[in-house]
Formats: sequence, structure tokens, C-alpha cells
Amino acid sequence: MDCVGCGSAAVSERSERTAHGYRRFRCRACGKQFNERSAGSLNRSQYPSDVIALVVLWRLRYKLALRDLPKMFLIRGIVFSHEAVRDWEAKLMPALAENLRRRRRGKAGQSWYVDESVPRTHDQQWECGAG
Repeated sequence: MDCVGCGSAAVSERSERTAHGYRRFRCRACGKQFNERSAGSLNRSQYPSDVIALVVLWRLRYKLALRDLPKMFLIRGIVFSHEAVRDWEAKLMPALAENLRRRRRGKAGQSWYVDESVPRTHDQQWECGAG
């Protein structure tokens, strides 16, 4: 992991962890202390990254309403509002879209070929030699 302040690779992992259990690091070059989430878009969130990712995944995959997700997670003891879901989605969507674009690049060719199919009625016959 590189330093989020100066970009140096001279980073040492500290023994203690954050309140959410993330690893902590210290840069030997500039002395800056940071954790695993410091460089990410969810740095200041009070919820764990895996919960946020699961909420956004369920919203996109199952086309759930904004107000349904807080109710579903309330049963599990995690309390947040529909506005939080909207904010998380706005933060994570550009990164998800870019990741999907990078994975998809090179898998599809430059040209596409589609066979023509013509719908026919029952009384029309195929124009074969045995007609």
C-alpha cells in the first residue's frame, strides 16, 4: 500500500486497528498515519464498507426502492436512511462503472454480425429446391 499523502512505498503497518477493524499504516517518509479506507470514496462513512457495498449491490441488482433497503437492514440491526443509500450509490456508481468497463474491454470485437430473420406466415413455404 502506498502513502495517501506523498505516494511513497515506504509504509509500515501498525499493530492497532481502527474502530471498524481496518488496518492502520504509517508512512516512514512523511509520517502521515492512515488506514485502508483513507484513499477511498467511503473514507468518512460510519458504516463498514462491506455493508455499504451490499446495500448498493442489492439496490442495483434487485431494483429495490430507496426506502426498502433501510427497512431490510433495520431487521439486521443496522440503521440508516434512504438519503444515505442515495449518497452511497452516487459515490460508488462511477467506480463500479469504470471497473465494469475495464473488465469488458477487449471481450467484444469491433464489428457485429446479425443474421437476418424474416417472419413468415404458415401458408408461405420455404424457397428450397424441393418446394
